[in-house]
Amino acid sequence: MWEKLADCDAIVAIMPTGIVVRGVCGIIKSKWADPAIVVIDKGMNYAVPLLGGHHGANEIALRLEKLGMRAVITTAMEFEDGLSVGIGFRKNSMAEEIICAIERALKEIGAGKNDIRVISTWEGKKGSEELIRVSDYFKRPLMFLSDQEINSTEVLSESKADRIGLKSVSEACALYFSREKKILLPKKIYGGVTVAIAR
Repeated sequence: MWEKLADCDAIVAIMPTGIVVRGVCGIIKSKWADPAIVVIDKGMNYAVPLLGGHHGANEIALRLEKLGMRAVITTAMEFEDGLSVGIGFRKNSMAEEIICAIERALKEIGAGKNDIRVISTWEGKKGSEELIRVSDYFKRPLMFLSDQEINSTEVLSESKADRIGLKSVSEACALYFSREKKILLPKKIYGGVTVAIAR
């Protein structure tokens, strides 16, 4: 059964956690490819993101919370302070260019890589090997926003992203995941990469 679920985007299982762990251990590959998995107890009181918390499982658990369950979020990002870095980049941008742009942006506000809490961008960039390398370099979660989430976020700067139906990318992403909703570095262009930083 579990092999058939390997290509799903998300799995919500109403069964003991141990059964799910034993079932998926043979199909999981990497955090970039695995489905988001949420386990619900038999009494339907708790929704526990088991795998892929930052790749949809936390969001699913929070949606289930609106149905009366309690979301049990255990990933650290939700409880840490730090900077939210939003990025946009051209299709042919290499990881080194994106890393360099982020480091230059951080330097402009007197911050360093350890100050980053999360890096985010538009969901159209999902699957980018270069982004995976960026996330691995900074050792921070990489989050993706949908068109709707981006367009629902108030931003300061105009963006060329309106060509693809978005009012912003880097600024909207930075603000969306920030705690204080305060822009420290408005959208800035570094070659083919745009970076914005919020707290």
